[in-house]
This record gives sequence, C-alpha cells and structure tokens, in this order.
Amino acid sequence: MNVVEIRDVSKRFKEHGKWFYVLNNVSLDVKEGEIFGLLGPNGAGKTTLLNILLGILTPDSGQARIFGKDVIKDRGILERVNFVSGETRFHWLLSVEDVLRFHGRSYGLKGEVIDKRIRELTKFFGIDDILNRKFFNLSTGQRMRLIFAKSLINDPRLVFFDEPTLGLDPSIAIKIRKEIKRINKEQGTTVLLTSHYMHEIEQLSDRIAFIHKGKIIDTGTVEKVKLKKFSTYDVFLNVREIKNRDYLKRNGFRILGKNRLQKELQLGESISGLLSSLANNGIDVTNIETRKPTLEDYFVKIMEEKK
Repeated sequence: MNVVEIRDVSKRFKEHGKWFYVLNNVSLDVKEGEIFGLLGPNGAGKTTLLNILLGILTPDSGQARIFGKDVIKDRGILERVNFVSGETRFHWLLSVEDVLRFHGRSYGLKGEVIDKRIRELTKFFGIDDILNRKFFNLSTGQRMRLIFAKSLINDPRLVFFDEPTLGLDPSIAIKIRKEIKRINKEQGTTVLLTSHYMHEIEQLSDRIAFIHKGKIIDTGTVEKVKLKKFSTYDVFLNVREIKNRDYLKRNGFRILGKNRLQKELQLGESISGLLSSLANNGIDVTNIETRKPTLEDYFVKIMEEKK
C-alpha cells in the first residue's frame, strides 16, 4: 500500500518579476512501513514538497495524496501525520509535560487518553524523569527526544523528518538516527526523510529519490541507484609476502607496497573466489578491506553530470 502518492505536482514562485519552477511535474510514491529518503542540493525543492504534503502550500498543478486522500481537499487526513525538523523549538518556559500536553490537545486528545499517551512516550524516549523540567534547561539530546515524543503524540502513521540532525554534534546525530530506526521498527511508522547528509540517508533509507532543480531524476534502493553510476568497487589486501608477480599482473592486481595489493571487482562479484585464487597461487592474505561507492560519491557524480 502507498502511504504517499504524488502525481505530476508543480509549483512556481516569482522572484525579481520572473516565474521559476520549484517543483516541475514531480511524481513519487512512499510505501507503508518504509523509510523513504529525499535528497538533493540546496534549493532543489525538498522542503517545498514537504510543505505541499503538509497542506501548507497548494500545488499549481498535480495532486498529492496521503492514505488515498487529497491533502488539499481533505485536511482531516493530516491528523494521522506529524512533522519533525532539526530547527524545531518550543517556548523556553514550557516544561516537557506542557509541550506534550499542548500538542496532544491540538490533535483533540483529552483526559485519560492524553495522560496515557504522555506516559507511554516519555518512557519510550527515556524522558519520564524530567517531565517538569523547562525546555531551556534541557540538554540537546533531551530536546531532540522531546521533539520526537511530540512527533508521535497523535500516534501518526506517517512522520516527515526534515533535516532532523542539522547542526548537531556527531554523537547526538547518531542517537537521532537510532531513534528514527526505532520509531520505524517498533511503532510501525512510515517515514519520509530529507537530509543533506548522504551517509544518513544511506544508513536509514529503504528507498530514495534524488531531486534536482524541481525534478525527480532518480529513484530506487540505495544500491540500485548507485549501480546506475558505478559498476565496480575496490578490494585492498594485506599479504604476508608478494609472490608470483606474473600471476598478479595477469589478473589485474596492483602492488601498492611491500605487502599490500589492490584489485577492482564488479559490484556483486564475490570476494571468496578472489581469496581462493590467491591461496592456490601461494599468496597468504592477512587482512581485507573493501571500498565501495557511497551515496556521497553518487551525489557528487550526479551533480558533475548536471553541470
């Protein structure tokens, strides 16, 4: 089942008297239960697309549907959705409980229902012991856990994460990525994620779409989109002794030093056959490293091609 369906969505803005497309006939689907990564350079249209899905902006043409409902014609569907941004902040004098209670009420939760939901979420995110602490007294990690708790207050089936780790220390960013995974797996929540951090998208996403100048130019699993641009990867081997140089040369090995070799393999090609061949030729391998193309490599290559 598709949770998000975007069909031929276009949106224009006017700047210095001239119209330009922020989104140009964009189409994509997000399946139930997946983490879908939307990546692209600054100004590509990522946030505009999220704002259309949240009903903040109206598309000039095309249609955006969530759970089969048009987000413009049926605003009630947004009660099953929530949103997290790396720039989300709350009033500095509100306590953890104040924040959750306010947002719960905005979704129509009352009485024992909202009390139970607050208990469940603060326990789930490990902030049940700081319910009365003011927002300005929270650490960065505590603030992010509160933001995540807020994003689940209405038990949403879909959450948008817009640059959730923007500007955070690496240690906090790692924790945030773990929480996104946990929300997806343990709560069964579908996630649509935007990020400038390629390794973040690569770690988290089941599928991705690459948007550039308002157009979707690629979509698929991380491995599939990388295969479109890269067909090989490098293997580095430490050996006890460089032997049988003729064999090594014939089989495409590069000798990098006294005890180090490098060979290029096709993506999908097994290393086991390589190791077996080396052993049969009297070469004892002591260590193996692989260096496969990353999503960052893919991003750079796409941008170079577009230039």
